[in-house]
Amino acid sequence: MHPRNQIALAVLLVSSIGCAGSDAHRMANTSTVNSPSATIQQQSDDGYYSELPLPVSLVAFADEDDDFAENELEEVSSDVKTVDDEKEKESDSELDYDLELNDADSAGEQELMPVLIDTIEFASSGGESLQEAWAMAVTVDQKLQSKANVTGAAVYAHEAAKSARNPSLRTFNSYTALDRTPGIGVNIPGLSSLGFSSLPIGEKDFFSSATLASIPLYTSGRISSTINSTCANVHASRFDQRSEMHDLKMEVAQAYVNVLKAEKLVEVVRISVNTLEEHLVDVQDLFDEGVVANSDVLAVKTLLSDARDKYLRATNGLDLASAAYNRFVGRPLDAPVSLTELMNSQPASSEFVSPGLPIEAGPDELVAIASAQRSELQAVAHKSNALRHQAKRELAALGPQVGAAGGFSFLENENLTHQGFWSASLLAEWTIFDGGVARNKAASLRQQASALARLKRDLESRIALQVRQAWLNLQNATDRINVTEKSVEQAEENLKVALDRYRKEVGTNTEVLDAQTLLVQSRNNYYAANYDAALARVMLDRATGSL
Repeated sequence: MHPRNQIALAVLLVSSIGCAGSDAHRMANTSTVNSPSATIQQQSDDGYYSELPLPVSLVAFADEDDDFAENELEEVSSDVKTVDDEKEKESDSELDYDLELNDADSAGEQELMPVLIDTIEFASSGGESLQEAWAMAVTVDQKLQSKANVTGAAVYAHEAAKSARNPSLRTFNSYTALDRTPGIGVNIPGLSSLGFSSLPIGEKDFFSSATLASIPLYTSGRISSTINSTCANVHASRFDQRSEMHDLKMEVAQAYVNVLKAEKLVEVVRISVNTLEEHLVDVQDLFDEGVVANSDVLAVKTLLSDARDKYLRATNGLDLASAAYNRFVGRPLDAPVSLTELMNSQPASSEFVSPGLPIEAGPDELVAIASAQRSELQAVAHKSNALRHQAKRELAALGPQVGAAGGFSFLENENLTHQGFWSASLLAEWTIFDGGVARNKAASLRQQASALARLKRDLESRIALQVRQAWLNLQNATDRINVTEKSVEQAEENLKVALDRYRKEVGTNTEVLDAQTLLVQSRNNYYAANYDAALARVMLDRATGSL
């Protein structure tokens, strides 16, 4: 037979054996082959999906050209019947050999089928992406909105400070009633006897009005210092708002990853429960046949109960993680959550790659980037600057204050030749000594500014530590991915061998249970490493101010 025909025929045989093994061990209710991914999707009673790898030979065969399969299919089919007959004869001879080695009770035992272990893969779902989660959280978060209100208040305060340079127009109006008519005494001989002891200079009831416009001409820097102070406060508020947004994104990313982590934990424990249930059936059958002791059955049942308990706790953890995520995005806490998987082949997904942040940058370069970009540093610097300008404003209030004023005044008085007057004035004010009030206020503000400057230096060292920690965590998680990925493969193979050895009565039940425990631990470590790497990337972006 042509070598390619032999390969194809072997593929068909392995496929038939694999399907028989799946039925014998009740791995799932239904199975469908998904090419080109070369996996078998299976659904269990609780509605969760797992993916089983196809036999290696079938995966290799799937990679062959379709033309070869079509050209050789007819020739391969012609040899299938002959090979099947030979296989039946070989099976009969192997069965006779087994009957000679085993007891009479196992005379009807069928040939053992290959053991298949459930695997978990990162599947790309059509749920919400991290970018969409960030957009929703920024829209509904009340803490961030409160920061926006604080920024708005600072902007209005700055506009008010600038308006102090503009002219002002004021009007004063009054109506006055006196108990007597105002006048001046007249002491002229002869007039007193005639009733002219006083001359009226006003009216008993009168109306007065004044409309004045004024503008500051020179304030010794008081207005400009106030403007600079409020401008610095605006910048500080905006950087505080940006810091709050970065913190919010970090919290959303943590909640996002926690949901994905919880989902994988539920899946790992579910597969563990299924595997132990299948193993319990085999152990119970061997116990009924008198091959193993009852302690094996009890050990499996104990571990199965523990696995079911872990499954209940894992599902509760998933509900808690989903509720926390829903709070961030503004949905009901019990709303269903469907998220897009973050990881494919790279630990740092494109969801986390920030433009302008070098992926291969070292910690020193990242610290330099953080020193230039972190909004917390900018906010503290602007707050310190605002306090220094306020100190200058207090001292400027002691200097000369010069302004100009002009307007129109009206006084209702028939004794006056003109009741209305236009006026223009040059105003000057100078506080020579205030007892040291302004000087002490300025000193207090300068001390506050110095305190913020020291806090800024402390914050710089803290940020440098955050950057290095995030970078080290990312490197560590990336290294752990490579290690744990191999560990999962080895643990799956170890469990497969342990189950096969136990069914052939050459291994112990303890080996199977230990192998199952190691597989669960290896899978949990693998997913923890992947999600730790993804979250470490977000933390690195947050630490450098690039989020």
